Amino acid sequence: MDPINLVVKPRFRGRIHEFSSVVAAFLILPMVLSVSGFKERLIILLFSVSITLLLGVSAIYHRIDWKIGMQRWMRQLDHSLIFIAIAATYTPIAVFALSPGSGKLILFIAWGGSAIGIATRFFFADISPKAVAFPYILVGWSLLLVASDAWRSLGISGSILILLGGIFYTVGAAVFAYQKPDPWPHIFGFHEVFHSFTFLGVSLHYFAIAFIVAPMAVS
Repeated sequence: MDPINLVVKPRFRGRIHEFSSVVAAFLILPMVLSVSGFKERLIILLFSVSITLLLGVSAIYHRIDWKIGMQRWMRQLDHSLIFIAIAATYTPIAVFALSPGSGKLILFIAWGGSAIGIATRFFFADISPKAVAFPYILVGWSLLLVASDAWRSLGISGSILILLGGIFYTVGAAVFAYQKPDPWPHIFGFHEVFHSFTFLGVSLHYFAIAFIVAPMAVS
């Protein structure tokens, strides 16, 4: 038997992202239609599709018992999509909300850092969970470099949503890195806790983009 299939997955492994990916898929069209202009819709489409792929691929990866070679490739794809989702989330913020200078800086850091992170994941496939988590946190908090501009542009509500979403993502990354807490290993383990925090982070950022950032788009 393939060794990867000897590991018993918790009953809820992948279920959270399975559910949320379906919701995200249904939200793609309404999100795109919420703005006008080709560039604006393309940016919102990028964000919406990236989030859907992040959740959907994660669900597929975690729900299926893959053979070793395919399992490794799916894991790399799963981890790479986290970088893309981070950069795609920052894109509408950078283009619609921030000043041109701050926006260009964040786009450069988010997409440049994500490209480096993705390349690292494929060249160093078996690095430790702690080494995996650190680049996500680094790229994910890059908005702090233009914190004052972001606060002015996003306002109190938008800033709080982005901040809390980032905190949830970071706590989730810490859970993944240290593999604790692991409450019910055969039902709802540390990875499900990680996915729960990811879901909360995605949800808060989705609200911020949908109700605060997207309305700032001017075609």
